[in-house]
Amino acid sequence: MKEGTLPWVGLTVAAVAVVVLTFAMSEKTPNFSLLAILVLVGLVTITGFVSVLSVTASRLGILDGRQPFGLPEGSIRAILTLAFIVLVGVFASYLLVQTSRPTFVEQNPSLVLPLKSAAEAKAMQDSLGSNGLIVVREGKDGAPATYVLIPRADYTLANDVAKQILTMLSTMLAAMIGFYFGARPNETSLDPHLAERDTIEAEIAGLSLKAPTFNEVKKAADEKSDAILSDDQKKTLKDIRDRVALVGKKIADAEIAAKTRKAPIEMVRAAKTQAVEAHASLPAELAALQALP
Repeated sequence: MKEGTLPWVGLTVAAVAVVVLTFAMSEKTPNFSLLAILVLVGLVTITGFVSVLSVTASRLGILDGRQPFGLPEGSIRAILTLAFIVLVGVFASYLLVQTSRPTFVEQNPSLVLPLKSAAEAKAMQDSLGSNGLIVVREGKDGAPATYVLIPRADYTLANDVAKQILTMLSTMLAAMIGFYFGARPNETSLDPHLAERDTIEAEIAGLSLKAPTFNEVKKAADEKSDAILSDDQKKTLKDIRDRVALVGKKIADAEIAAKTRKAPIEMVRAAKTQAVEAHASLPAELAALQALP
């Protein structure tokens, strides 16, 4: 499309929208087909608005060919969320207007009752209760009065459907808003060290399987009885237990650092190095334990 034709297309869409809205506002008895037309016109208008934004982004030099309409990331999600909010408001307003319907609706042609007097009309009204209304119409030029039955309109099914529609729309609206704000498109950024973080996390997790494991050495140190040990040997056992506990702390600190994605990569690397070096000392600690009586 040439740039010179773009303003004419926008003016045409705007003119059609104005004509449809004028026709809609002039309707005294709005119906669902008219509402559907308004929704379609609204969708076309939103599409035209997004196209204008795309052209504007192209002229500003911020067009992103990887995204829909070339707009910056998250723009389409924001527009769709706002459009759905407006759509929910339109449907809610329409259903709210529909609830203000007349309670008693006269049939066409009117249902004339074969009543002869006002007493019979009152008795019939008492029997009907709130299900109908007896209207007395005086005859002209001495003609007898006419008794017309106006039944009560039943909108139970329509009201139930309206409630279900509003419930579904509200649920969808909450889900869309939660998805949009949960995605936080403006804050997404790729971590250049993501692969390295995953590798470090896997290496630290592998230490728990590399023999001798920390749990094995700690169990051997805890089970070693110092009842038959000399004072020097007791001190040696205590030092071994302290060093093994320090190994466990370094491994646990490294696991936490590797799982914390916002931690500086230098800190993660240092924690991994300390954990690997500490784990490498476990064979010597196990040998020292076995050397004790």
